[in-house]
Amino acid sequence: MKLDFDQLSVDTLGVIKGFGIKSKTVFNYFEKTCKMLGAYLAKHSLEFSLQNAQIWLSEIRPFDPMTLYQYNTYTAHWRTVCMLAECQEGRLDSWHVYRRKGAARPLTSEYLQYLYAYRDRLIDNGMAKSTTDFAMRVVSDFLIYLEESGTHSIDKVMSCDVVGYFSRNTFYGRKPDGIKAYSYKLKSFLTFLEDTGAVGEKKLSLAVPKVFAEQESIITVLSDTAAKALKDGSVQPDVDTAVRDRAMILLALRLGLRKSDIIRLRLGDIDWENDCISILQQKTGIPITLPLLPDVGNAIMDYVLNYRPQALSNSVFLRHYAPHTALIDTNSAVENYLSGFSPEDCPERGFHILRRTFATGMLRNNIPRSIISAAIGQVDPNSVDVYLSVDEENMRKCSISLKGIECIKGDLL
Repeated sequence: MKLDFDQLSVDTLGVIKGFGIKSKTVFNYFEKTCKMLGAYLAKHSLEFSLQNAQIWLSEIRPFDPMTLYQYNTYTAHWRTVCMLAECQEGRLDSWHVYRRKGAARPLTSEYLQYLYAYRDRLIDNGMAKSTTDFAMRVVSDFLIYLEESGTHSIDKVMSCDVVGYFSRNTFYGRKPDGIKAYSYKLKSFLTFLEDTGAVGEKKLSLAVPKVFAEQESIITVLSDTAAKALKDGSVQPDVDTAVRDRAMILLALRLGLRKSDIIRLRLGDIDWENDCISILQQKTGIPITLPLLPDVGNAIMDYVLNYRPQALSNSVFLRHYAPHTALIDTNSAVENYLSGFSPEDCPERGFHILRRTFATGMLRNNIPRSIISAAIGQVDPNSVDVYLSVDEENMRKCSISLKGIECIKGDLL
């Protein structure tokens, strides 16, 4: 049995290479998936089939909301399973997108009516698509829970149903921030039901748990040494994508762009004559215009003119290997450049540390909070406050004198 699966894996990988795919990332994910899936099949004495593989996928699926890394990893597992199944049936003849089953939705017509009415409210309020999609996932999960509990009408929902939803084993072991995200979205939906009169005089939103264990994150940024090395180009990893990756690194480190906006950057977004970049932010849906600094512009121009693959795509950053479609992830790019730094100079290897370093640098230079929030595309100026903890010079000014509460060493023993 295992030999058969091993041979299927080898055959599938050979077909993939025949499509012109040369990405080491694709191959690494493929081999990792086959190793994990092969171990699962052997443990349960199963032959490979799409159905058995889908059961395995359901068991390893991360909880929502997934991080970008978790989503990309799970998507790679899904793609590998689909390619193995197609190769087994002799149908693997092209590299294409494998769409997963649509999001789960309740079956009760009344629930669906309120669900989509709530979605329309979010869209009318200008919510970003990612925010709306997550809200739909949370509300659908709650409504499905009600169906499974035997409640099939909105006016029958009670406060105990809301409490029971958060008492399920599904939330066991979840991080407080993840539960908070669910509670916030569900409370918003319940408030919507109250505003529309769907639940009468009941205040279901008050039943949403409010107290969770506090989880404070320590903001980390690059050291001055690491930031300078990235800016002046003294760091040059030995990879084929170094020029492309450097341009993306500078967009985050020098302009504070989110990685989602860097990936979505189009050639038409760059105004070379006026030295600026204008985009519609993916996360907030708010337009922003930023200056195209010389080093950033030169890095992008070097990539576009000398290293960018010839393709019809209007995206600035493309996959280095065929198919030369728009880049969908920046994890390998930032890893190539940050992996050489010590933990002291670079506490994290993720892309967001570059954006945090940019914002912190502005704060240390006494730039007003309103300008910083505008530069990093934040709606609320108070969102900048999270960076105060790494502004050591200004934080020292906030220290309170100990005069009047002095003590001797013996008092502390």
